[in-house]
Formats: sequence, C-alpha cells, structure tokens
Amino acid sequence: MSEQAGPRTQPLSTAIKCLKMLEVVAEAESSVRISELSRSLGIPRAAVHQQLVTLVAAGWMEQTGDGSYRLTLRPARIGQSALRQAGLGERVLPMMERLVDEIREAVSLAILERGTATIIQRIEPGRPLQVDLRAEAQMPLSRSASGRVLMAYASPRQLAELRELGVDTPPEEELAQVRELGYATSHGRWLEGVLGIAAPVFDLQGRCVGALSVAGPSGRFDRDKGIHALLDAVREINRVLSGHPATEGRRQ
Repeated sequence: MSEQAGPRTQPLSTAIKCLKMLEVVAEAESSVRISELSRSLGIPRAAVHQQLVTLVAAGWMEQTGDGSYRLTLRPARIGQSALRQAGLGERVLPMMERLVDEIREAVSLAILERGTATIIQRIEPGRPLQVDLRAEAQMPLSRSASGRVLMAYASPRQLAELRELGVDTPPEEELAQVRELGYATSHGRWLEGVLGIAAPVFDLQGRCVGALSVAGPSGRFDRDKGIHALLDAVREINRVLSGHPATEGRRQ
C-alpha cells in the first residue's frame, strides 16, 4: 500500500492546545492567570495547569512571583528565525536597491534580536568611502537609529524583556517622539562621523518587524534627502508586506 493510500496521520490535539495557549498568552499585554486562560480557551483549570507545567518545563513559559504566567524569550528567538526563513530581507530587496541607487549610501534592514538590532540585509553603493558594517552585524539598541525605531514600536512586553536583559531603553517621551516623526536619527552616537536614519517596517497585522536604515559619513550625507527617500521606501515596503503589489518606482 502506498503512503498516499494509507491512513492519514492525525494532528496531536494536545500539541494544538498548547500552541493555542501560547497564542493567547502572546496576545495578552501582561502575565496571565490560570483562571483567565481557562475562560479564554474554554478548558478546565486542571488541563490548563498541566499544559502550563509542560510549557514551563520546555522553556517556553515561566511563572511570575504572583503566580501568573508569561512567555520567556524563547518564542521571541523563534519568531526572529521565522522572519529570516520567510525571506523578509529578500522580499524587500528590490526597494532597498532602488533606495541605494537614489541616495548612494548604505541601506540596511535590521530586526530586534536578543537585545540588539541585528542586520539581516545590507546593500552598499560600491563607493570608496563606506560605513564599516556587514550583514549579521549587531547594533546597540539605544545608540543606533535602527535600535531606537525597534524600541519605539516594540510592545510593552518586549520593552519589559529588554529591560530584564539590561538594555538601556530611552524614556517614553523620546520613543513617543520617534513614533510621531515616523523615523529616528543617530549622528555619531554609535559610529563617530556617521549619520544614520531609520524607519519602521510593518507586517500584515501592523506590527513592527524590522527597521530600514540609511547611513553614511555625515560630511556628505544629505539628511533631508535621506529622510524623504527613506520614508518613501518604507511606505512601498509596508505596502508590499501588507499584500499589495509593488509599484515600478517611487518617483520619476
């Protein structure tokens, strides 16, 4: 008997329930109690507790001092790996290439990963004077434009986790200003003599999944032109990531 003609393998109901629980906890703004999960999932408290014990043992969840439960950082690491495997960098590559052609400076795409802004895609214009960065480079969150964007659009839970990791997070007023402007700048705060500008990239659900940035020596980098071109590029990228087709170009 062929494999296709044989009996169909059924999914594990217990695994599905555990994954559903992870989703419910992930959508909460703070840690949750067993009673809340029982109501949300429509299953008995004893069953909820058994699943929580399993997820805690596997390192996906942890119990807080008041007896409630929250996610650990493991799901965040898996989520960032999912972004890589989904080809986030490849999907925005055409728009990044157009941006490089327009401003003739380095363009990078970074994601929030393990307390840093990690570059997953980078394009340089091939000119003698360049910023010394490569894909997979890690930028400090508090001193880089990309890092400040990623923190400004992070969820309260993500910010709390960053603080637990010892990350120096800016005051809320500064993060609010980044959100109001729609971009962040960094002038010599991380690399001396380098001007960086970054703006958020959103997924279909409107969550910030990355930061697109342009960077170059401040002596030649036109700041206003860079901001204008970058915001045009992220609008196009966000359009593509929301399921709309890409346009042929931002401007003639």
